[in-house]
Amino acid sequence: MTTPSSSPTPPNMLPVLIVGGGPVGLFEAFLLTKLGIPVRIIEREHSISPLSKALGLQARSMEIFRLAGVIDPFLEKGSPSFNLNFYSAGKHFATMPVNGTPDDTEYCYGLFLEQKVTSEILRDELAKMGVEVNYGWELMDAKVVEGGDNESTYVETTVRRALSGDNTALGENLVIGIVDERIEQKDKKYETEVVRSKYMVACDGGRSTVRHKLNIAFPGRTLTSKTFMWDGIADTDILVDGVTVISNPNKRAMHLFPLSHGTIRVQIEAGEIEDSEDFAETIKNLTIDQFEALAKDCVYPATFNIKETTWLTGYRVNERRAEQFVYKNRIFLAGDAAHIHSPAGGQGMNTGLQDAHNLAWKIAFALQGLAAPELILPTYAEREPMADRAIEVSSAILQRNRTTGYTSHYMKLAFFSVAPFILNVLRKFHATPDVSMLKLRYAENYINRSHTSTMQSKDEYQVGVRAQCGTIRTINSTTNDKTNNPFRLHELLIGLGRFHILIFASTTLNSPIDAKHLATHLEHYQYAWRSRWTYSADLNDGRKDKHDLFKIHILAGPTQDTTGWEKFVDRAEGDGRVYEDIEAKVHVKFGFNGKKGPGGIVVVRPDAHVGYRVEGCQAQAWEAVDRYFSGLLTKGVPQL
Repeated sequence: MTTPSSSPTPPNMLPVLIVGGGPVGLFEAFLLTKLGIPVRIIEREHSISPLSKALGLQARSMEIFRLAGVIDPFLEKGSPSFNLNFYSAGKHFATMPVNGTPDDTEYCYGLFLEQKVTSEILRDELAKMGVEVNYGWELMDAKVVEGGDNESTYVETTVRRALSGDNTALGENLVIGIVDERIEQKDKKYETEVVRSKYMVACDGGRSTVRHKLNIAFPGRTLTSKTFMWDGIADTDILVDGVTVISNPNKRAMHLFPLSHGTIRVQIEAGEIEDSEDFAETIKNLTIDQFEALAKDCVYPATFNIKETTWLTGYRVNERRAEQFVYKNRIFLAGDAAHIHSPAGGQGMNTGLQDAHNLAWKIAFALQGLAAPELILPTYAEREPMADRAIEVSSAILQRNRTTGYTSHYMKLAFFSVAPFILNVLRKFHATPDVSMLKLRYAENYINRSHTSTMQSKDEYQVGVRAQCGTIRTINSTTNDKTNNPFRLHELLIGLGRFHILIFASTTLNSPIDAKHLATHLEHYQYAWRSRWTYSADLNDGRKDKHDLFKIHILAGPTQDTTGWEKFVDRAEGDGRVYEDIEAKVHVKFGFNGKKGPGGIVVVRPDAHVGYRVEGCQAQAWEAVDRYFSGLLTKGVPQL
């Protein structure tokens, strides 16, 4: 809904309202606060739910948590899992790795961590910065009030909280996966408030009130199958030390997941929903004894005896994606409000966290006057294909697991018994899904721009890809000797709201003249860019310079003679310091030859995706990068 207005912007304008206090909303609030943007976050429930739909983090989500400076508490509380284990007839028969390799990422595993713990960590990190979640507040209506210009346009949101009790309505459908609108409560008294904000981020789940109020379509399909889910403690012969898949002829698919404090989660496919079946009633009437009987049948001749239950429920799968993630350049859908699908493959919450990471710096740039809102904010739509990808991956895994019958059972046995030997071959031919989420690529847009020198033959070298990782090392500033302290390239990218400019020098520094020219270009453009574009709020990302938008890093190819590196050895990190690309492997990952050739320049966006790349690192290449920034950044007035 859009309401025209000729009045100026109202007083007490909030920069960003975040609706929904789950992991996605909390992470969005965390990022924006770190970026110096004031936020208010509201949540319909009165506390973090003790029940967890999502169970862990994929490699890419751990990478972005590290970039945001918050990875440590997740690693401390989570349990890494490197493998997918398969059982049949009560016996283990195959193991497959699930999440990248050490060459791809530091986080070559999945991290088991319940959604409630993820939420608790983010909530506590927010509290340290003085931001509290407004629990008990629910959104009732939202609209964009359009003025005559950008400054007088804003979002008007009506929120309320019950003066007694909670916001759960009598007869409300509590089945997981339902996307219909929540039932209005009657005969309750509320405190109501109208909130005006420059922007709003809707992270209010699959039943998103924001999406309903704005009439944003949510096309897709609702599957007719049903799944029962149990959390608790059980005695079983099955060792649950990672994702465990149980396969038996003519039996329902069964999956087991380790949780905290000795508990496990078990999911059992329970067949099709009958035409006359009320699934909500089915779940209401489901007993622990009934679930235990199903589990015993699946694991036989292994044992499964329930000792303690913390949650017994069920869900039906919706595979849906909002028709648009960006509404009037003012309201943005993220997480389940924007996309919902099967939990198979663990893509849901992780996709939502990456939505938040993609969006936060763009809103911050718009509010800081660093980029034109009408140009940078629509690029959040690049997340829509990523949601489609997540739905496709989870659907493929779900359908593979649900295949039943003797023939399919023995086909699975045959495949998984040799899978550990052929997995690398299958990955090369994209025959296995990338659940790690490391191979994401955004299409070209206002931020992702190709240069005429960009190679077109290899997708992994193009703009929009996740900046790859690799091992580099420093040079001793006193002796110019190579030190024995290799580290990962991504350590240089830690931070928020900053562009990282990677200079792939190849053999340039072997020539004193070329090295001198490179130093001249670096000093000129570093000064020019930092003079023209500065972040006005404090960037609270652990770096000493709280306003610097640009960090420059030089990666040189391997050489026995480092005497040409003296102009770059003593520079501070981010100011053009040189690092050795061991065996030139990082050069190759970014599409350059590190042992000969002109090298190149790569601009890494604040969310660690490649925004621009150009061949060479001399005058023309620097001029091209300057044109990129000049076309992207503005010198406007902050809207805060």
